[in-house]
Amino acid sequence: MTTAQRDFDHHRIWRVTPEALHDAATLLTDAVLRDHSSVERVIGIANGGVSPAHLIASTLRLNARIVRARHNTSDDTYQQATGNVSLDLTPLTRGLNGQRLKGCVLVVDDICGSGATLRRVHDDLTPLLGPDAQILTAVLCLNTGATTRPDYSIWTVSDWVVFPWEKPPADHATTTLPPPKKALRHV
Repeated sequence: MTTAQRDFDHHRIWRVTPEALHDAATLLTDAVLRDHSSVERVIGIANGGVSPAHLIASTLRLNARIVRARHNTSDDTYQQATGNVSLDLTPLTRGLNGQRLKGCVLVVDDICGSGATLRRVHDDLTPLLGPDAQILTAVLCLNTGATTRPDYSIWTVSDWVVFPWEKPPADHATTTLPPPKKALRHV
């Protein structure tokens, strides 16, 4: 299997502030609703997609559902993609009680590094869809090395990113990402 490589320019380590996270979630919600009349379900990919998924779901007056995915072998800075994604949909499928997903299903993550996690989640969710359902994906950050792109993103990056729920590396200074201006649609 050929794995996309995350791009790291090693110029800086970006940091997303809590305020920028909130603003980015609002922009993603607005962009999705501009293109789709409604969202029936929001699914966050743990760990990084949990906070933005809850923010988006709250705005939509929905409950976020969480699935667990693991791609990195560690949380070390500048970790390269392996292409091997473990995924646990059990919390979602247990709640479906044998029913199919309906309408627009929005999958949310913090970053699309190589695209492998979004690809795996999309592939594993597809058999759970009803006849008129569709999957959309939204992330805060899109790494320039990703070969699978989300439907929506806020920032495009080519360096490591630290999110509000992560501890910044002790041996590197961080640079705050600029305030989000708009959500980008990737078609």
